[in-house]
Amino acid sequence: MKNILLIIFYITIKLSAQPIINFDNYQQERDSLKKFQSILLEEKKLLQKNIDSLKKESSLIDGKIDLLNQEIENLYIKKFGREIGRRIYNKQVWKGMTEKMLLASWGKPDKIEKNVQKWGTFTQYYYGKVTFYFRDSKLIDFEEGK
Repeated sequence: MKNILLIIFYITIKLSAQPIINFDNYQQERDSLKKFQSILLEEKKLLQKNIDSLKKESSLIDGKIDLLNQEIENLYIKKFGREIGRRIYNKQVWKGMTEKMLLASWGKPDKIEKNVQKWGTFTQYYYGKVTFYFRDSKLIDFEEGK
């Protein structure tokens, strides 16, 4: 019984401490929120305008990238011929390709080891976990390590 009286007393004090909202306070709060809403809507419009602008810019950049990729492919074709140029552009690897072709396709390796013997020159190109084995500048094998 004592606990119930304490709870009722506590609730009564809490309720009396709450400010009473009158019509003027309500109107002020409402006007303030409406003003804040209009500011947020304007910000939303500006952000949407920026998003649209970035989408257009992204589309233009994509177009430029496509043109540059086409130019790169054409340079490989000019240097190595149509079929091999396309294969190099697409980073394909095949037995019989030259060291120059691999370098053009994959770029500079992480490490190169060369061993010259009387029966030929053996070279290994290391790209991360992938190793390419050349004999007299022609690819004879490749493997991917674990």
